[in-house]
Amino acid sequence: MEDAMKVGPWGPQGGQPQDINKASKPQSLVSITICSSESEDGRIFGFSFVYKDQNRKPLPVGPWGKIDPEHNISKINMDPDEYLVQVFGTTDGTGITSLKLVTNKQPYGPYGYPAGATFVVTLQPNNGEVVAFFGCSGNTLAALGVYVLGKNGLPVKIGPWGGSGQPVDITTPVKLKQVSVYSTQKIGERIKGFSFVYVDQHVKRTSAGPWGTVKGHENLPFSMSPGEYVNNFSGTFDDYGVTSLKFTTNQQNVHGPYGYPSGTAFSVPLPNDRDDNGAMVGFFGHSGESLMALGIYVGLVSNEP
Repeated sequence: MEDAMKVGPWGPQGGQPQDINKASKPQSLVSITICSSESEDGRIFGFSFVYKDQNRKPLPVGPWGKIDPEHNISKINMDPDEYLVQVFGTTDGTGITSLKLVTNKQPYGPYGYPAGATFVVTLQPNNGEVVAFFGCSGNTLAALGVYVLGKNGLPVKIGPWGGSGQPVDITTPVKLKQVSVYSTQKIGERIKGFSFVYVDQHVKRTSAGPWGTVKGHENLPFSMSPGEYVNNFSGTFDDYGVTSLKFTTNQQNVHGPYGYPSGTAFSVPLPNDRDDNGAMVGFFGHSGESLMALGIYVGLVSNEP
């Protein structure tokens, strides 16, 4: 059985850490129960779920927070051929205020009252699925992250964020080696172009891009040292493309922000722990006269130097 990878969490990290037994190797979700209030000061009060482990045994988890009959209790029972491909939510300084879940069949929610910063995990069709959760809780659900599982052990595509344009993609990546961003920091500017170097599944060092055009200032490319990988990817976008990008590695090296932050913000954190397996190993997206949209590949941490 393949290992699922952690993505997130989003929300304040206070309260009691919550997780599954990762050695159980989650394979699919059976059901999700959400306790919420949709009033103006509402939020997610409680969260629980059932997943199948590597032996296809259903394992219940939670509740995280409280399943209180004074609030709305909603249960999602997954069909045998149904799987979760998108988690959309909002969070303020105290916890998760709302959640919307989308499967390959239909949307569920929103639950709670949307307030605060938004976050979204979108998996590409037929590429992967959300198979379990982790996070923090107290009297309510404070933070939430997801376990994602790729098809046949392949990296999972998450995103993209931005506008439309010509689709751009790569062959199966194993490790990200170098990133180049073409941008200016002037007000109203954006990411002009983007390129990177990665190692593919055949251990071939491959260049991708530039996506967009090589205009404006080319920031000095940054490279990964042995054992280093990007574990936090964030930025902003509008209807016309990507306006800013920022990368942080597991060695706490920060690159960016590049461009001028404006529009809608997004972030994809990964736990800063090699035992949690996940690393950003490549990119895909859309391009035109500039970088229109950018998404990431999340794969297992590679031993490739």
